[in-house]
Amino acid sequence: MSEEAIMLAEKLLKSDENYLDNVIALWRIGNQKYGQCWDTEFHIFGEIESETDHLPINHVRSKCSDEFLAKADKELEETIEYYRDNVVKACNIIIGRKNL
Repeated sequence: MSEEAIMLAEKLLKSDENYLDNVIALWRIGNQKYGQCWDTEFHIFGEIESETDHLPINHVRSKCSDEFLAKADKELEETIEYYRDNVVKACNIIIGRKNL
C-alpha cells in the first residue's frame, strides 16, 4: 500500500479536519491503483466523493459565502456521521496492508 494512502487513512481515523480533501485524495489513489475504486478498499471514498462533489474543498472555501458554508458544513457533518463506520473499516484495511 502506498505511504500516502496510509498517511491519509491515519489522518481520517484521527480527525475530521480536511475530511473532503482526504477522502478525495484516497478516492484518486484507489482509481490510480485499480483503474477505478469500485469494489475495492477505496470504494467508500468514491461513494463519499460522489455524494459530496457539490461541497467546497479547502482551496475554494474562501470564495464561498458564509451562508453557503454553514449549509455545506452541516451537510458534511451529516455525511461524516453517516459514513463513519465504513470509513473506519476502509482506513483500517488500508493501514493493515501497509507491508503489501
